[in-house]
Amino acid sequence: MTFREKVLWVSVIAVLLIWGSYFLDLVTNLSAGRIEVAASFGGFLRSVVLIVVVEIVASVVLAIASPREANMPADIREREYALSAYRPAYFVLSVIVAATMLGTPALVHVAPHLLTGDPAMSIAIVIGNLMLAGLVLSSLTSDIWQIVRYRRSA
Repeated sequence: MTFREKVLWVSVIAVLLIWGSYFLDLVTNLSAGRIEVAASFGGFLRSVVLIVVVEIVASVVLAIASPREANMPADIREREYALSAYRPAYFVLSVIVAATMLGTPALVHVAPHLLTGDPAMSIAIVIGNLMLAGLVLSSLTSDIWQIVRYRRSA
């Protein structure tokens, strides 16, 4: 397994655990009919810091374990894998953005009846988190696409 593939695996696992926990908390709160602004923002900040720290630490550990491979430039195959991952990732992001835009009028209509607190703030938090989910899922799609390409060539 190459250095870059190991980094991709770390990224996928970190994203699934950290962002998965964040979105699970959000969905749990939404299903209970409440969104706490401070808790949502705090969870977001915690997740961003954790993902950055985990990925940096893991990359450093992997680089220390195989310094020669970590310092090598990406070969043609690795560059092609990374480039080929943009298309499915962009598709995922585009679908989520379009679905969010199309679903926003319905959200504006039902949110005041389903959620407690300020409906405008709740709607803003839901829309913002849908966009964040799009970014997270598109990044995850890119990483998984590359891993699949590595595994097929192994």
